[in-house]
Amino acid sequence: MPRRLYWLSVLLAAVLLPVFAADHLEFGQPDCPTPVLDKKYFVVCHDPERKIPLWVGYALTREDLAAAVANRKEGNFRFRADPELPRGRRAEPSDYSKSGYDQGHMAPAADFTRSVEAMKATFILSNAVPQKPGLNRGQWAQLEAFVREQTEIHGQAWIFTGPVFIGKRPLRTIGANRVAVPTHTFKVILCVSDRGKEMFAFLMPNLDKVKSGLEEHTFSVDLIERYTGLDFFDRLPADEQRRLERVVGKVSKK
Repeated sequence: MPRRLYWLSVLLAAVLLPVFAADHLEFGQPDCPTPVLDKKYFVVCHDPERKIPLWVGYALTREDLAAAVANRKEGNFRFRADPELPRGRRAEPSDYSKSGYDQGHMAPAADFTRSVEAMKATFILSNAVPQKPGLNRGQWAQLEAFVREQTEIHGQAWIFTGPVFIGKRPLRTIGANRVAVPTHTFKVILCVSDRGKEMFAFLMPNLDKVKSGLEEHTFSVDLIERYTGLDFFDRLPADEQRRLERVVGKVSKK
């Protein structure tokens, strides 16, 4: 990254208003059996047994996306272990080495290009799950782009992402720390604009070849809640929450 862009990103990070966990959880926090980790730009509910997050949540705005100054290709961003978590209760970079799995961002780097600090914050293993490369670099990347597109359209979005374990097969793990490999990953989105609110929910299998488009993996938030046991956006008025969560959001085919 050119030095002038780097220092501009540092300056922007310094002058922006502080971000608090409450901002990311404005419309509710799903259950978390452990203390929620505040990473400033997103929050993490970490599972110390499986060494992956139960969920990751954050707020995103049109202004966040417009303030893009950082570029992943120009920065030296590498995943690192989370220093807030003790060894043996967290994933290490070595767990992913030669595992056949990518370090799949839950809060994606491309949503945090507003500063070098923000983008770098996403490269922490408490914000990742083992994902097959074909998924991580294919349909999952398309889904992340869809979230940014909807944020641009609506103005604001609240996003929760995490792993799902479906079926009765033995738990698959990687590395010396036995990092759990989910069978699926989910993403739920609450978009807010002057016109009202809209929800989207997605569930994707952790496979290298996911041939179908986003519309084939679109579900209701209610369904994701049944699979995960989590309750999203519970600070909405009850009637509004029920109405929004039972609708399957429309994803246009391209």
